[in-house]
Amino acid sequence: MGVSSLTPDNSGPTLDFSAQGLQKLEPNFPCQEDTHTLILDHNHIIKLEHLDKSHRLQQLSVANNRLVRVMGVSRLTELRVLNLPNNSIGYIEGLKDLVHLEWLNLAGNNIKVMVLYHMIKATFKANFLP
Repeated sequence: MGVSSLTPDNSGPTLDFSAQGLQKLEPNFPCQEDTHTLILDHNHIIKLEHLDKSHRLQQLSVANNRLVRVMGVSRLTELRVLNLPNNSIGYIEGLKDLVHLEWLNLAGNNIKVMVLYHMIKATFKANFLP
């Protein structure tokens, strides 16, 4: 799944910050409360933070970054799509409260520990699960 696969929806705006050289999300990151889809692909992001006010976010793509953990998404309880391929993620946490999550892509990471609860579809290609 790439950016083009994210389902377009008129439920709210889509913000695309792909390939902007972002290293982190600042406290004043311009993701509003009604944002439906946020795309942060092809940056240098290590940590997901400051998305608290985006609690209505339904689709989040952070492909091809430098994430090492999946922290910072647990408050995004409306998420349906979480696209995180080609990062450096080794440990999955904070997904328990994502009761609407239907699609999770973790392909091309280095997953060591993971607990999945109720996902409908998950992709883990090119991972080295013990």
